[in-house]
Amino acid sequence: MKVALIVGHSLSDPGASNLRFKTNEFEFNSGLAIEIKKRFFEFNMVDEIEIVYRETNYAELPAQVNKLNPDLIVSLHCNAFNTHVGGCEMLHYHKSTKGKEIARIFQNKIVNIIDNKDRGLKSCDSEDRGGYLLNMTKAPCIIAEPFFIDNDDEYLDALEVMTSGKLVDGYCMAIHDSLTYLKGAE
Repeated sequence: MKVALIVGHSLSDPGASNLRFKTNEFEFNSGLAIEIKKRFFEFNMVDEIEIVYRETNYAELPAQVNKLNPDLIVSLHCNAFNTHVGGCEMLHYHKSTKGKEIARIFQNKIVNIIDNKDRGLKSCDSEDRGGYLLNMTKAPCIIAEPFFIDNDDEYLDALEVMTSGKLVDGYCMAIHDSLTYLKGAE
């Protein structure tokens, strides 16, 4: 089975940031995606993981991903609001039963690893943040928002579990469990 790991945003549009630690979503999730791919190949857990960097604009991202013909799509992001809010949430398309179950799998794994507030699953339609990607991709797709990068405490907690390998392990377990679910749902 093939997994598309989308690194949210791009070099020219790096997404949310942490001013104190001079980092952003694109930088954090680029490293995370590389580590997830390495871990999967170490254990031969999946046929293929393709890391996807947005080639042009956001409107063309679903077509770019669909060309890969993945079985599962995970878009890696981080939230931001006012430097004080925190928590973990997973976004899924409101009409996708498989997407909702995959979001639940990821939420259960990741929220316990970072040990932050469980903000739950967020059902999105086409007009919501991320809804265009969730709707226009062919395979089940989720958007992972595991922590608020502008919250210094959450960023440091996420960095700690990233450095220790626990965050990578959590994503790998969630991907494995999601693929197992998808195989059973066929």
